[in-house]
Amino acid sequence: MSEVSNTVVNLDKITVHLDYACFICGIILRNAKTCIDHIEKIHRYRIPPRYGQRPEHRQYTYVSNKNGPWTIEEYACPSCWFHAPSDDLESLNEHIREEHHPERIEKNGPDVILVSSSTSESETDTASAVGNSDEDDTKSDTEFYQKVVEKLEELKSFFIS
Repeated sequence: MSEVSNTVVNLDKITVHLDYACFICGIILRNAKTCIDHIEKIHRYRIPPRYGQRPEHRQYTYVSNKNGPWTIEEYACPSCWFHAPSDDLESLNEHIREEHHPERIEKNGPDVILVSSSTSESETDTASAVGNSDEDDTKSDTEFYQKVVEKLEELKSFFIS
């Protein structure tokens, strides 16, 4: 005799698995908090956290198990309940920039200074004058990402034969 499953599937809803992708680099992270921490520590941007459990949705049923069963996989916003197709990182990026207004975190010695995402011209001139221009940040970010990519390729060789 076959075993009866206790899982109830609503056939009127789409079953969705959500990945928490970084809106900047696309890396998939374990959950919303880990994603927000990554964005802050690696990319030096702060976005707001969300609170509570994902509410019920009339169109979707959400599953946490990556192995299924699910119908579609999407990128989840770590700051709210929005989600976008997993082949459209730009949509997630645009959503976070427009809805959550990431704040740039500037490091100045041991202190961390928050700089609004809408920096004025005078603030930009001041940053350039003290050598903290966006070009310097972009160059150091690019060098950092290049090293990360090289290290990931090296590590990948251990797991993929």
